[in-house]
Amino acid sequence: MKFHKGEFVSLEGKNNKTFLTYSNGYVFVGKNLTLKCLFDPKDKWMQYALKQKIKYCRIIKKEVKGENRFYVQLILEGNPYRKYELGKEEIGLDIGPSTIAIVGESKAELKEFCEEVALLDKEKRRINRKMDRQRRANNPNNFQNNGVVKKGKKEWIYSNRYIHTRSKHREMERKIKDVRKQLHGRDTNQILQRASSIQTEKLSYKAFQKLFGKSIGRKAPSMFLSILKQKMKSCGGKFREFPTYCTKLSQTCHCGIIKKKPLKERWHECECGVVAQRDLYSAFLARYVTKSNHVDIKKAKGDWVQLSIVLGECVLHLEKMKLERKLISTFGI
Repeated sequence: MKFHKGEFVSLEGKNNKTFLTYSNGYVFVGKNLTLKCLFDPKDKWMQYALKQKIKYCRIIKKEVKGENRFYVQLILEGNPYRKYELGKEEIGLDIGPSTIAIVGESKAELKEFCEEVALLDKEKRRINRKMDRQRRANNPNNFQNNGVVKKGKKEWIYSNRYIHTRSKHREMERKIKDVRKQLHGRDTNQILQRASSIQTEKLSYKAFQKLFGKSIGRKAPSMFLSILKQKMKSCGGKFREFPTYCTKLSQTCHCGIIKKKPLKERWHECECGVVAQRDLYSAFLARYVTKSNHVDIKKAKGDWVQLSIVLGECVLHLEKMKLERKLISTFGI
C-alpha cells in the first residue's frame, strides 16, 4: 500500500487469488467489499485484454476535476493487442528537445514534438503565477522586501481561493500527463504502420536537461523512445540505437565531408552542393548507419537522388503551413 501526505494513492495485490482480486467485471477487496467496474463492452482492445490471464491487480486513486476517482489496473500475461501490421520501410529518426524528424522511402516528416502539450503548458504557467500572487497576498510576513522567502520555520495561510487555484493546477498537471501519453501513443503507432525497422541516435537526455530542461520535462522524448522500442520489438520489428560519438550525423555529409556546425545553424549546406534541412538530413543519414556505427556512404549516395525529392516535399509542405500559422524557429523555415 502506498501513501502520500496521509492520502491513499494505490493498493496492490500479490496475485489474483488472495486479498485483492478481479473477476467478471468486479473487484473484490477482502471478503466484505465488492466494487463494480465500469468499462465499454464494445471496446475490442478491452475484450482482448480481459481474455488474458490476470497476474494481479491494483486500485489507483486519481484526482480528476477536483474529485477523487478510483481505477483498477490489471497486470496481464500474453502479447498486447495489435490494431495494425508493421510497415515495410526502413525509417530513420532524429528526435530533439522540441522536434521529431522521420524519413522513410516514400515520405519524410518534420513536426513539433508534442505540440499540444506546449499549448497546455502556457495555461499551467498562468495558473502558477496566480498561485504565487495569492500565496504572497495571504502571507506577506513570510517574504523579504526583495520577494525572497524568509528562512526558518513559518506558518502558511491558504485562502479558499488559493485552494481552488491549487486544485486547477493539479487538474492541469493531470491533463498534461494524459495528453502527452496520448500523443506518444498516436505518434508511435503512426511510425510503426510505416516501419519494418527503425534506426536513431542514442542521446543522453540527462545532458539535454541542462540546456533544455523545461522542454524535456514537458515532452519526455526519452519516454517516447522507450514506448516506441517496446512496441517495435513486441510486433517483431527491428529497433536500433547507435552512439553519436562515431556517427556525428549533424556534422556529416554523404559525400564524406565532416564539418562541425553551431546549433543555431538549421540547414545542412555542403561544398558538394547538397542543401537540406538539418534534422531531416540527420534522419536520412540514420537509415544508413551500419552495425560498426559508421554511415554507409556508398549506399547513402545511391539513394540520395530519390530521397532528396522526399525531403524537398516535406520542406514545401512546411512552407505552406507557415503561410497559415507560426512555426517554431528550430525548423529553420
